[in-house]
Amino acid sequence: MVEESYNKIRTWYDAYVLEFSSEDSEIQINIDLLKEHASRVIENVNELALSINIDESNLFLLQTAALLHDIGRFDQLVKHGTYADNEYSNHIQIGLNVIEEHDVLMGLEEEERLLVIDCVKMHDLSELPKISDEQSLILIDLLRDADRIDVLRIVSDYYTHKKVHPNRHLDMELKDMPAIAKKVSSAIMAEKVVRREDVETVNDLKLSQMSWIFDMKHKRSFKIVSEKSYIKAIFETLPKSDVVIDMYRNMKIFMENQL
Repeated sequence: MVEESYNKIRTWYDAYVLEFSSEDSEIQINIDLLKEHASRVIENVNELALSINIDESNLFLLQTAALLHDIGRFDQLVKHGTYADNEYSNHIQIGLNVIEEHDVLMGLEEEERLLVIDCVKMHDLSELPKISDEQSLILIDLLRDADRIDVLRIVSDYYTHKKVHPNRHLDMELKDMPAIAKKVSSAIMAEKVVRREDVETVNDLKLSQMSWIFDMKHKRSFKIVSEKSYIKAIFETLPKSDVVIDMYRNMKIFMENQL
């Protein structure tokens, strides 16, 4: 039953995203990027799920959450021209509204709907609230790892080739200057994820994305990130100050200890 519901949701999703297109070539590139991202996150959750004991029904729920986790980005991008969340344009809230308005999860049981909604709500939080239900926490952690792995793929490639293929939307409207915020370096040296509100520049953004490794939950996640050299690729685009080198060394050691 869950598999049947997932297939129907997939059909709805494919039709929904077809509604989004733009004559602005940069917007269109980002629309296509979002479509590919959803597919990649589904691939990632499938791979990560193989490393733990997860039943078929929960896997389909996880795939559903992966498919829908960034559904609000399309409207945000086309209407507001940004990926940057604020009080007027938050992709999670937009996504939850889309899911409700279109009754996307109508084929699922109430408990299953709530689980998918929780995954969508929490996939992009800097820090999770206390979650008492162990099964929900497992799925949320899987989605967060899968999402972050693919975002690291996207941004490591973007930062490497930024001069040839600039994309201001991936810079989150931040200033591109060499400064590194003290709170960013302090968090990374303490092996903590950088808080979104402490990010002031593009370099801060890069380091905050690198800091996601401190919150990854699955050994397979670390293996993928390490094998693909995403953290190293981003580091290569940063200014090589002593502070940056110390932060990279700290992250590298942390990664190695998880493998």
